[in-house]
Amino acid sequence: HLPPELDGILLGGGYPEVYAGQLSANVSLRTEIAQAAASGVKILAECGGFLYLQRSLEDPEGSPWPMAGVLEGRGYKTGRLQRFGYVTLQAEEDTPFLRRGEQFPAHEFHRWDCTENGAQCRALRPDGETSWDCITCKENILAGFPHLYYPAIPQLPARFAQACMRYQEEHL
Repeated sequence: HLPPELDGILLGGGYPEVYAGQLSANVSLRTEIAQAAASGVKILAECGGFLYLQRSLEDPEGSPWPMAGVLEGRGYKTGRLQRFGYVTLQAEEDTPFLRRGEQFPAHEFHRWDCTENGAQCRALRPDGETSWDCITCKENILAGFPHLYYPAIPQLPARFAQACMRYQEEHL
């Protein structure tokens, strides 16, 4: 279960696909996360946390499992590394957590992909030639495959914390 009176959720990276069956079996937690998201609780999710927020996630054998259903995508196995390495992310639009044009370093390392990777940021490889859309940002959610480097963009966690405090004040 989620703790009571929660104002924000941080879902870090990891390998949820390895535990897709167990994560799916925890229906109470999946339901509580979906309800928290619907109520406006702030959520910041990277890589594995991003996959957990999707409608479904395939396990290593290719079987799909229901996940939190906060985001519309479906996580699936690709069989090879996807967009591996260091990138510079650039916010493509103003969002509650990022401002258009802000740039910061990140890293991706995953063998799964998603049908809905988002388009609020653009990832650019160091070669300057390869780029792709990434990051889903809604009013209360920032989620995507990239692992973010917070010391390079301290305003992001500060904005997230401020949004959590505003949520708390509104729901006292």
